[in-house]
Amino acid sequence: MQTQSKYIHNIDLVEKFRKILFYQISIPPLFFALYFILNFMVTKVMVLLGLNIIVVQLVLIIGAAVIFTPFMMYVLYKEKHFGWIVTFFVMVIFPYFPILLINPDNIFLTAWLLLPVVLFYLYCFLIKYSVDEWLKEYRTEQQLVEQRKEWEEKKKEWLI
Repeated sequence: MQTQSKYIHNIDLVEKFRKILFYQISIPPLFFALYFILNFMVTKVMVLLGLNIIVVQLVLIIGAAVIFTPFMMYVLYKEKHFGWIVTFFVMVIFPYFPILLINPDNIFLTAWLLLPVVLFYLYCFLIKYSVDEWLKEYRTEQQLVEQRKEWEEKKKEWLI
């Protein structure tokens, strides 16, 4: 729903974004907790199948980040929060380039893959609190607009 607010342009989109952010920052701790719980039960089955549970979890964590990023950029662009878009590139994308230049042969090692993933989820954690602030400011503004309407109605009643 389009709004006339100076804080949020599409409230439905931002609320959906906030919900997805909540789940997004819950994914890595959930998978690592799941790793420790299932390590004893599933390790033998994973070995028989030829799968490494850490690699499977890392693929799921990276996949969630890759799938969520276009939606996140879309929401930030629509809401005109270009500073957060620049921060994303500075915080998540650009730090990976020096690693690529220094050590291009081992770029897909698990340790090197964790750097942008950790930075991505840190970024999601930070932006979640910013989105909460946007929503709080929007709701405060909407309450003020509603109070002004009520005040105008009361003034009209008193003048009649």
